[in-house]
Amino acid sequence: MGYFNAMWHVLRIEENIYRDISSRGLTVRYASINVFILGVLYGIFSLSFLNMELFRDFPDSISVLVAKVIVVGTGIFVALLLHLGAAFLFWTFCRAMKGEIRFIPTYFNLGVAVVPLWLAVPGLTALHAGWRGPVIYLYAAVTGIYAFSSFFVATKSTFGYSYKKMFIAMAMMLVFTVSFLMLWLGG
Repeated sequence: MGYFNAMWHVLRIEENIYRDISSRGLTVRYASINVFILGVLYGIFSLSFLNMELFRDFPDSISVLVAKVIVVGTGIFVALLLHLGAAFLFWTFCRAMKGEIRFIPTYFNLGVAVVPLWLAVPGLTALHAGWRGPVIYLYAAVTGIYAFSSFFVATKSTFGYSYKKMFIAMAMMLVFTVSFLMLWLGG
């Protein structure tokens, strides 16, 4: 089974694909490719929603190109940080339920599971750019839930939990995350 076939199984949210990828020793490679593509997509969509007047004061087209490359590179960096933070959050709350001791399997399985998040990138970058509207909110919500379900199944596969135990861990994580955001945003 090649990369594209494996990613098709990830998009279909099949739990056994993570064990199959791991048994063939391809988890690190696939996770790296997927997070890199996520960053490139984030950078490209950020550029597409960016106000191009930002570049009007640049002296020449080479400077504009360099600035655009920096934006895409920043997107890759943001994707790597987001992946690390999400993996740490998932691992922490699943570890609290006496799960996998090692962090690395969670980190790389979530990297493999990031494929459905590619579909959420246009909506998320549009929201970040200030676009509003029911269609954008609906698109971001639906694709976000789809991506989260992929993370849920990848983490469940990593820890070997039942659905009940996994829902408890995710509920704890959701309560923590929402509470933290409320405190941070002053709500």
